[in-house]
Amino acid sequence: MECDLKISNPEILDTLNLGCERSYNTPYANSPFLPLLILTLMRQKIAPKIAKTIKTEYDYIVVGSGAGGSAVAARLSEEPCVNVLLLEAGKVPPVLTDIPGFARFFIFSDIDWQYRTVPQKNTGKALINRQSYWPSGKVLGGNSVFSASVFERGNLRSYDDWAAQGAKGWSAQEVLPYFLKLENNWDSDVLENGFHSVGGPVTAQRPRYCSEIKEPLFEAAREMGYRIGDSNGEQQTGKYLQILSKAQRF
Repeated sequence: MECDLKISNPEILDTLNLGCERSYNTPYANSPFLPLLILTLMRQKIAPKIAKTIKTEYDYIVVGSGAGGSAVAARLSEEPCVNVLLLEAGKVPPVLTDIPGFARFFIFSDIDWQYRTVPQKNTGKALINRQSYWPSGKVLGGNSVFSASVFERGNLRSYDDWAAQGAKGWSAQEVLPYFLKLENNWDSDVLENGFHSVGGPVTAQRPRYCSEIKEPLFEAAREMGYRIGDSNGEQQTGKYLQILSKAQRF
């Protein structure tokens, strides 16, 4: 039996550190299949070419390689004549972070800033000093490392609050066209509400796997008065989930 593990960009093999991959407490840390799993993931990875040198001048310098910074750098660099430097305090993420269900295994690690909230008034009664943990990616890709590929926009009210405080152009109505331009939604039923679109670079859809416990949980939520609906739509409170599909972090 032949196994085709051809990698589109062989240069990413230079970033592979098997010892580092094993240092994280994932289910495959001590598995003999870990190398094969990593090579399989790297074969699928859409990775940019790694620069070997630093230029003396750049047209743009983007600080922070989270979802926002990476998107800005990618869009700017679409022009061949433009040089973009993307700065990140962290390192290249472990290959296993490409598995959405593994996100929790990298919290409290060296790729997490390990922030905590200020003491809370209305929650966190069982927590030390009533402070909630706030995972934040100190890594190329930023918080997307911990997002488990969940497709979730910011709250519309937050954008309107920013605009009210002087952030011109950042109201919910003004940022919505950019969300739509980014999105390629495969769920036809949500396309009808005007808050989703197709044709963008980021594909989103509901998880294809449907657990037997899903409907009982939804029914329990309905009995308790929770809304089951599109959390990226006009009304964002409620229970709903879409994930990123055919998308990867750089």
